[in-house]
Amino acid sequence: MSQDRDHASNAYRTLCDGGVVLLPTDVGYGLVACTEPAIARIYELKGRPRSKPCVTVANAAILDDVAVLPDQRARSWLDGIRTRTPIAVVNPVRRQSMLLERLSPYARVQATSHGTIATFLNAGALVSAIAELALADGRLVLGSSANLAFAGNNYTLDEVPDSIQQGVDLVIPGGPVRYQNPGRLATTVLDMTSGEFIRAGIEHAMIEASWRASRAAA
Repeated sequence: MSQDRDHASNAYRTLCDGGVVLLPTDVGYGLVACTEPAIARIYELKGRPRSKPCVTVANAAILDDVAVLPDQRARSWLDGIRTRTPIAVVNPVRRQSMLLERLSPYARVQATSHGTIATFLNAGALVSAIAELALADGRLVLGSSANLAFAGNNYTLDEVPDSIQQGVDLVIPGGPVRYQNPGRLATTVLDMTSGEFIRAGIEHAMIEASWRASRAAA
């Protein structure tokens, strides 16, 4: 665990200095950044359309600051499901968000879309620790998968394209990620504003069944 703390501290220092970090999450290798130039570099490295926002790495405290959930029942459901599996959820932006307010205008655009924000929960111990360090400083960590645009997730560092590995400021190696699968699925994404799933990914069947049951129980 000491090694995880050291990796998180090193990564956070790099992010604060304007760097991009390549690291393992539980669903695949990812790229994370905090500053405007670094966020822009993620798009360049991936060849990702600027119209597609990054996800925000979140925990309960970050979620409460940046997003508004539909109701308390939805929040209780999310609190339970995020302890069981990685999940990304889309919710309306909280207008009084201190963390979003501290982003530059460009970074805020890349973190949100049409008044909503996508948050990535239970992403893995390392990236979650980095997000906690950033939260203590009033910062957000934005990220995306460490693959070229429209390619599947990379489960080992060797699978990450050389162009991406050479374009970042810090590489944190790790073994094969936890949720490998033949389809190279990424995180399941639920739009909580509509109640519909944007992407069927990791543990989708279980997550959807649980979500539908929670809404039916109203």
